[in-house]
Amino acid sequence: MAIQPIFIVSDNFAVLPEFCAGAKELAGSVTAVIFGDEAAAKEHASCGAEKIVYCPVSEEGAPEDYAFAIADLVKEQPQAVVMVNNSIRGRCLAGKLSVHLDTAVLGSVNEISAENGTLCCRRVVYGGTAQRKETFAAAYGVITISAGIFEAPAEASGTAEVLPIAGKPDAPIRRISRNEKKEGGVNLVAAKRIVDVGRGLAAEEDLEMCRNLAKALDAEVGCSRPVAENNKWMPKSSYMGITGVQVKPELLLALGVSGQVQHIGGINKSKVIVAINKDKAAPIFKNADFGLVGDMYKIVPALIEKLS
Repeated sequence: MAIQPIFIVSDNFAVLPEFCAGAKELAGSVTAVIFGDEAAAKEHASCGAEKIVYCPVSEEGAPEDYAFAIADLVKEQPQAVVMVNNSIRGRCLAGKLSVHLDTAVLGSVNEISAENGTLCCRRVVYGGTAQRKETFAAAYGVITISAGIFEAPAEASGTAEVLPIAGKPDAPIRRISRNEKKEGGVNLVAAKRIVDVGRGLAAEEDLEMCRNLAKALDAEVGCSRPVAENNKWMPKSSYMGITGVQVKPELLLALGVSGQVQHIGGINKSKVIVAINKDKAAPIFKNADFGLVGDMYKIVPALIEKLS
């Protein structure tokens, strides 16, 4: 039985087709709420939603200024679930929405299903050591999800009805300046093959070896969280895990990845996982389809030579 209805709220246009496609499998109706003008809404009218409601954010404002207005929109339905993109802005907005809707937020949900007319959410808890299944007891619910949870459609379809948000923004905080971080990155969610770099990499310059292997495989390069956040060798948008990007490639080649549960949560939907690690007791081997115990500094150059 479908859930009635689902609202998709996102500050990132790129995830709309995937989120809407997943929501349509669960809901009788799907409404997308975006932040931009009417032209932006019409540009993304083929995202798969029945309606797109746009919130024109001012230059000094922020998406969360519309939390009260979005909550009023949701309350037009007797019950509903709000799926919010799991970004920094999205998490802030989810918190405010939950207050206005008098409900809870389930953060970083990694699986959603409809069981007996009830939306069931699964997410990792206790630092990644367990997975909890939860449902909302209230009429409304708010969850945050990341790209990679659902299967993205092969192509966009449908034409949504485009409407402006009825309410006005509440702006208690005004932005006085903006300094954008210039951080490169790739769309790992869409990648068919990924070279996954872990803490077994000894130096930043050795990333070139991994990139050469990725080039030979026609793959993208991702990493575990410490490589991006601790070592700062790659952009934060490149790390895969429970709190990072969740991927579903046809092939994932893990190089020097220990296989901590937080990282496995982001890569375990890969069709084939090949692990290379010099530690035969590394947890990654329990989650890999193929494993090779050895020094990646000897194995990777040999692979590049064979594949080139």
